[in-house]
Amino acid sequence: MKRAFCLMAVLGLLALAGPAVAEIGTADDVPAATLLLPYFECALGPDLVPVANGVTTLFSINNASATAVLAHVTLWTDESVPTLDFDVYLTGYDVQTINMCDIFNGNLPRTASDGQDPTDTISPQGLLSQDINFASCTGRLPYTNPAVNASLLAHIRNAHTGGFTNVYGGCSGFDHGDTVARGYVTVDTTTQCSLDFPSTPGYFSGVASFQNVLWGDYFYVDPANNFANGETLVHIEACAPGNGYIGYVGTGTSGVNTCPMAAGDYTFYGRYVGFAGTDQRESLSTTFASRYLNGGPFTGGTDLVVWRDSKTTPTGANGLAWDCGDEAGWFPLNQADVVAFDEQENSTDLCFQGDNISPPTGGADTCFPLEAQRVSLQGGNTAGDDPTPPYPFGWMFLNLNTTVTGVTVNPTAQAWVETIMDANGLYSVGFDAIKLDQANQTWQSNDPDGVVLLP
Repeated sequence: MKRAFCLMAVLGLLALAGPAVAEIGTADDVPAATLLLPYFECALGPDLVPVANGVTTLFSINNASATAVLAHVTLWTDESVPTLDFDVYLTGYDVQTINMCDIFNGNLPRTASDGQDPTDTISPQGLLSQDINFASCTGRLPYTNPAVNASLLAHIRNAHTGGFTNVYGGCSGFDHGDTVARGYVTVDTTTQCSLDFPSTPGYFSGVASFQNVLWGDYFYVDPANNFANGETLVHIEACAPGNGYIGYVGTGTSGVNTCPMAAGDYTFYGRYVGFAGTDQRESLSTTFASRYLNGGPFTGGTDLVVWRDSKTTPTGANGLAWDCGDEAGWFPLNQADVVAFDEQENSTDLCFQGDNISPPTGGADTCFPLEAQRVSLQGGNTAGDDPTPPYPFGWMFLNLNTTVTGVTVNPTAQAWVETIMDANGLYSVGFDAIKLDQANQTWQSNDPDGVVLLP
């Protein structure tokens, strides 16, 4: 009787709660159709096998609805080449946690819809949830671990450490000179099990869905230094075709606020759909503000985790790789402005050639050159120039808009920034930077340059 009463109470609360209030075009932590893990690391040894108790990244995929859903996970290198994709089935209110180093060991999460799991032992149905059959997953789910074969495993290990991959016939990521696998991850709601990447033509006209039901978080774990910190994943909402949302800022070609999004709107996956708006995903921000501490109790200083959009599809001989020693055609990504302020409002421009002498010549330094990176404000970065503030405490303004050859939405460029502060061997904190705009709003603004400038 007590259990039945508790169940009725939970059902009542769920009925009263209703859906979360969401605004398309606003960066908010609400259930979404796409999740972004903006950067990951997995420490590999000299043999490119994950190191036991080494640096890793954990993230979760949660289903906010009672309806069962499919989530499609894609790994991308730090130069935005997709390397691996797989499906995760979630019953209603389900959660799946993924360790990135498990993937680089060849193991994928074992889930299955009702048709592949008739005994309900792999993805059990909860008392409040739905369990349905996705016929397209027959023969694909559940994965039998190790699910990634030897050639594909060598491919992702090499691609994410900047090495040569036989699968693509070249290099697809930046070589940092170590054996840490780096990149980022996207997770989309889908209508079927699929072998397509989000960059595959037709992905958004049948495979991807527009269900705003996913939410999640992530953690960076460094056992050797007693560090762990985390944040919510980036939640990217979709317009449901035919339905509107309050507050959407896009104008498309019609000149009025619309949802669904239209051709000309800057969307999250815009580069893969010719900026036609068919992915229906809201874009991210372009300008940010964040505190930094390079002294005091935070002896490890401040790092910025920065995800950026090159606004182009993968380049190279086969579209997925290039000659090792070269980089993607858009590399490096520049930035419009980076300014450090101390606690007395003194300011210094960073990331410009000549910023250590006067007058600065400006423009040549690239401090966040990749699509996914962790950049130390204490210096010593391998991929780009060092954005080192001259003050131990203060805040930074980052305008990450930039121009890329042949792109229609120039100079607007969506991005994401997380701030991490470390105290060596003691503790670590992480939090999202403050978002000062939204890329689609910037692109459609009256500013002739399309860029939101610091007042």
